[in-house]
Amino acid sequence: MIEFSNVTKYYEDDIVLKDVTLAIDKGELAFITGPSGAGKSTLLKLIYCDERPDKGRIVVAGWDIDKLKQSTIPYLRRNVGIVFQDFRLLVNRTVFENVALALRIHYMNTAAIKEDVNAVLKEVKLIHKANTYPQHLSGGEQQRVVIARAMVSKPTVLLADEPTGNLDIDNSQIIMGLFREINARGTTVLIATHNHGLFHGTGRRVFFLNEHTIEKEAIG
Repeated sequence: MIEFSNVTKYYEDDIVLKDVTLAIDKGELAFITGPSGAGKSTLLKLIYCDERPDKGRIVVAGWDIDKLKQSTIPYLRRNVGIVFQDFRLLVNRTVFENVALALRIHYMNTAAIKEDVNAVLKEVKLIHKANTYPQHLSGGEQQRVVIARAMVSKPTVLLADEPTGNLDIDNSQIIMGLFREINARGTTVLIATHNHGLFHGTGRRVFFLNEHTIEKEAIG
């Protein structure tokens, strides 16, 4: 589902990732961890083509990233949901409108949008907040909106960049529970985190980034 083969990435003269090789299986839930600056966020950006590799090969859901034209990238991104640490919600739009935005970009009709958005808001237990604005939500609720927005297009891959970094323990557990439920339905989930508590005891694969490369792989 996600394959990196000897991938290297530079920002100007600074190396960010060096000879990274890994493979995430279809339907797997896995973790990327490492210290700040190790390249976790850059690795995720390479998956959804926010960055391009300088060397190596990346394949995501059957798409060879190196061969993708700029005009084709939106089609890849329909298959990749993204959960950001800083939420990136539009404060002048309601919860419903924030989640619906991804579907409006795909030119879906109004009835279909309403059905899909309401369904995903029920899944994250926020249907009662559909007409609320983000600034009136707790941090945990905002992150659940972000997950709903990422999942409403029914992607085959879900990426999460430090998804619990701004949350307390209780809300972190709620968010991780949602990721497990999403994964149980067949979605491939890759979570980047510096928090070892998120994967300890999960029995899931963990890739340890250090000095810009995969130092080791282990079971959490």
